[in-house]
Amino acid sequence: MTAPTAVLAAELDAQLQGSVVPGRAEQEKAYLKSSLRHLGVPVPGMRAAVRGLLRRHPELDRAAVLALVEELWARPVHESRSCAGFLLEARERMLVPADLALLERMLEQCDTWAHVDVIAPKAAGPLLLRYPGTAEVLLRWSRREELWVRRGGVLGHLPALRSPERFPLFFGEFGALADPLLTDPRFFVRKALGWSLREGAKHHPEEVCDWLAGRLPRVSGLTLREALKPVPQEVRLRLLPGHG
Repeated sequence: MTAPTAVLAAELDAQLQGSVVPGRAEQEKAYLKSSLRHLGVPVPGMRAAVRGLLRRHPELDRAAVLALVEELWARPVHESRSCAGFLLEARERMLVPADLALLERMLEQCDTWAHVDVIAPKAAGPLLLRYPGTAEVLLRWSRREELWVRRGGVLGHLPALRSPERFPLFFGEFGALADPLLTDPRFFVRKALGWSLREGAKHHPEEVCDWLAGRLPRVSGLTLREALKPVPQEVRLRLLPGHG
């Protein structure tokens, strides 16, 4: 029998309290510029708490997992929201395309990149690999003006671009998504574009460099430098002039 959602959340809370590091909450809150309450639990402690909960409750089905995610996300506490993301990551195989509506709502309510960077690549990303048609949803996210939703649309492609086998299947769609975002002036959008391109450049450097070369007047220096990190130095030097 599945334990009630509130009981599961309380169990997780108790484990988190045992992993609090004195003084961390204030430092992390300032670093993330967060409006949430912070307990001061490091990421390994949060991940361990989620793993422990799932080990103790192997009976949790998709409905129970999603109910717990919603319960944790509703709390204005950094660690609770982080655990919601880690729970989605741990049970990403349970997710179906309809769950993108939940992920989008979470992105809308995100307070920090730290939560986006779990929700998008770790939950939406695997969905894209299993259901390529969900690229349309990621494209829609990328066209929204809200910073964290747009970043989520970009980073949802990370698993596909990271895979040498999947890259050729998804790079065209990612390029169409990314092209109009190149002139977005916001740091977290530019960084996300560079990070995504960098993953592809690790195994398909020519394709990524050719894509960038045709867009140099519109590519920010931040995006370009990030994208070219795995590329041979002579190629980087050819593409980087004028992008200080």
